[in-house]
Amino acid sequence: MSTEIRLSTGNSVLDRMLDGGIPSNRSVLVRGGPGTGKTTFGMQFLQAGLDDGERCLFVSTEQTREELHDSFKEYEFDLEHDRLAVTTLHPSPRDSGERAQLTLRTLDGGSVVDDRQIPFTIQNVARYFQNARNCDRLVLDSVSALRAVTDNSELFRRQLLELIRVFSDGLGATTLFTAEASEGHDPLSFTTHGVIVMRREAVNGDPHRFLEIQKMRGIDHDRRTVEYELTAAGIDAGPSRRSQPPELKTHRHVSVGIDGLDSLCGGGLATGAGVLLEHDGRANLTALFGALLARAVERDVPIVLVPTIRMRPSSLGTILGGHDVAAEDLLATDQLFVVDLIGAWDNDHENVYAPCSTAEELSAVFEDINGRTGDGPRATLINANAVVDSLGGEDARQSRYTLEADWLRPGDLLLHIQNPTETSEEMHGFYTNAAEQVLQTWVTDNGLQYVSLRKSPCGFVGTTSLVEYTTEPPYLEVQAPPEERENPYAE
Repeated sequence: MSTEIRLSTGNSVLDRMLDGGIPSNRSVLVRGGPGTGKTTFGMQFLQAGLDDGERCLFVSTEQTREELHDSFKEYEFDLEHDRLAVTTLHPSPRDSGERAQLTLRTLDGGSVVDDRQIPFTIQNVARYFQNARNCDRLVLDSVSALRAVTDNSELFRRQLLELIRVFSDGLGATTLFTAEASEGHDPLSFTTHGVIVMRREAVNGDPHRFLEIQKMRGIDHDRRTVEYELTAAGIDAGPSRRSQPPELKTHRHVSVGIDGLDSLCGGGLATGAGVLLEHDGRANLTALFGALLARAVERDVPIVLVPTIRMRPSSLGTILGGHDVAAEDLLATDQLFVVDLIGAWDNDHENVYAPCSTAEELSAVFEDINGRTGDGPRATLINANAVVDSLGGEDARQSRYTLEADWLRPGDLLLHIQNPTETSEEMHGFYTNAAEQVLQTWVTDNGLQYVSLRKSPCGFVGTTSLVEYTTEPPYLEVQAPPEERENPYAE
């Protein structure tokens, strides 16, 4: 964890997503539509500071002191705290050719300490707040009203930057700006150190609120979306965990030999249960298969392969050769068994089985392999598309059930590889539902490859990591998830 001072948001889930909280003396934009709870979040941030003995300032451009009290009467915020100052800024309507006027009214402990009108310019606002020294936390709610200063977006951006400097450098305050959701480029998004977005949307017809930390400079923050509710204490975000706690662990896992991928999955791929790897047909799986097979060889684990169209004998030889392993040696020592559903292998070898056309035939093949692999764990990689194409939907289902019931051992790795675009939506749903763990890899239009953990009893579910190829084994690197996220099962 960084040694930089962090200020709590008042919610443990958000603090963990931020590696401890918002960095001290930074400015953060909290953006969202009406009713999303931006002001509530701001007051919760200040209340957390008050609870820690800090001095706080709440600046409202939209509500009077009385309206603030009315808005928060159901909440647990202490608006009368002796370390909380409240200032209201209200621009008056301007006539054509005239500069808008700003009504300033500052209250401290319930007493009016300042009440004036000044020309409404960012410079005047900045000059006014320079007098508010010794402020640890500041919330400006909402900055949208300050847009009345000018219609020039570039001038507005420069003026806001000056105001942010006053708050962060002049006051030494950690500042939250709230603003209405905007379309297009928002100058505040580029000016502030961080951006937190709050929104409302329907889930199956029911209204829900969601929060996302879009930006936080200097922090490897959690970018996943969380849901939140408005409670008497403020924002209550969740889920606090996305995978089951160790107490409910019903599986084991095996290392892939790729550090980032192992971390993403909470220690490795699940064993004793089906794993599904979805790909888009563009992602290169060669290095991943090579790492999986090499890892199995290191562990002296027999490999059972139902190859993809790309994994012909010569291709497999190249893949394994990169890890100083010869496919011929594995076949000769009963370390490799190939169930050839694509007709690309010479099935004269006793460890290469001819194509099957029914679930019964495929079950017979696996039964024969079962008798030749001993009692230890195995690594089985199955081209799910080839199974569906060769056997048909119903027999593919039956084969999948049979593998789980009769073939799978507690220490076995059973990995199905599927391109969902080449099968029906029904079969894709079946394989996804049947799998204990689901990974997805794809290539974007700009050529970047990613892998995401979509379903799992452990690891960082919902996290997406960049894939990069290297010139040394295992020839593949996967971006590790942020260290501060929950990682149950990593032993």
